[in-house]
Amino acid sequence: FCWHQKSPSKLLAFLYAAVAYHYSLKMSRLMIVCGPIVSVLAGYPVGFLIDWCLEQVIGLLCRAPALPPDSAPAERTGGMGSIWRCFWRWIGAAFVPGEVVDLWAAKERFAVRLPFIDRPLRLGVAAILCYVSYHAMKEPTEKWIQHCDMMGEHMGNPKLMFQTQLNTGETVMVDDYVRGYEWVKANTPADSRVMAWWDYGYQITGIANRTSIADGNTWNHEHIATLGKILTSNEKKCHNAMRHLADYALVWAGGRGDDMGKSPHLARIGNSVFPSHCGDDDPLCHKFSFYQGGEPTPMMAESFLYKAVKHGTKQNVHLNPKFWREVHTTKYGLLRVFKVMNVSQESKAWNADPANRVCDAPGSWYCVGQYPPALHKLIAMRKNFKQLEDFNKGGSEKSAYTKLIEKETGRSSEGSRRKRKKDKGEL
Repeated sequence: FCWHQKSPSKLLAFLYAAVAYHYSLKMSRLMIVCGPIVSVLAGYPVGFLIDWCLEQVIGLLCRAPALPPDSAPAERTGGMGSIWRCFWRWIGAAFVPGEVVDLWAAKERFAVRLPFIDRPLRLGVAAILCYVSYHAMKEPTEKWIQHCDMMGEHMGNPKLMFQTQLNTGETVMVDDYVRGYEWVKANTPADSRVMAWWDYGYQITGIANRTSIADGNTWNHEHIATLGKILTSNEKKCHNAMRHLADYALVWAGGRGDDMGKSPHLARIGNSVFPSHCGDDDPLCHKFSFYQGGEPTPMMAESFLYKAVKHGTKQNVHLNPKFWREVHTTKYGLLRVFKVMNVSQESKAWNADPANRVCDAPGSWYCVGQYPPALHKLIAMRKNFKQLEDFNKGGSEKSAYTKLIEKETGRSSEGSRRKRKKDKGEL
């Protein structure tokens, strides 16, 4: 349909689709850029059908009678027209067989000779098409509208507040997250930096109006992995890094998708860039997880994240007061804030210096950022992560995580090939 009645606007849609498809392959969440163009392209055939049906109504009511075609004008010679006609003589029959050409010519003669039959017949075909299309699309459209209404209601509810029922049967609105961020805004210095998992970065920036160490712009995998390693390290290692980056640490607690549920993923992401975090023998970081009964593994139990979430709520689980001090826990315990002790003022001043805010990497458009000199030893331990589409590139040592993903991807591809051969009877 992009090539029917070609116009610059339709060619733009084709180019948009190609670009959107290309970038959606780079990151699954970028598939959202395909939404507008898919809607546009889906509307092309519908619009084409409606235009044709309306044309038949207009033709029956007020179109002038069709006239016999005049003798064909002499063909112009030279230029692209000659090239196109020569090209079409050779391959045209492959696309439009002679039978189709004859049928089209017969249709045109019929319209000229018997317009009082041709036009009502066209209108009847248009009515049948409209009727069939309506009944074919009615049920799917109704289901789609119901689905959109349901998802709109679900997604329209505020994520930071929810209604629940207490053990007493009382229904309450839990607004711990909002109140927690408001507390940060009202009770911390304006230049405070807050370290939390990147999921809460925009909330820290937008509601608490404080600097977040990371947010939803996760193109820089190495930075997110550095954050994951720091949060899932033991208290001393965590504090040694955190004191150079943040003034406060913020965690979600109390269940309901809190940081403990996410923590194995944090450790795994950290291990994808810091292979020593869990070791080459454990690329998926199973050392940082829960046992079957819900108890943490030794690595998890020693981590800052576990102790911050469970601080004072579980027997013998407390953060070291030399490293952190609890300054706020919300009413229902869903958000907790800890002040980082002994913050490095030298690193803080280095971070605040505009001369050190170098963002764009050479030859690239994304931000790799810089870290205070005191963290150079930690940063030197990183092995840059390669996305799946980069696994075929050589020239650098691959981490155990990368090798595992390559192995799993290869095994999946081989399994798919064997299944196709089996279906074809080749095995």
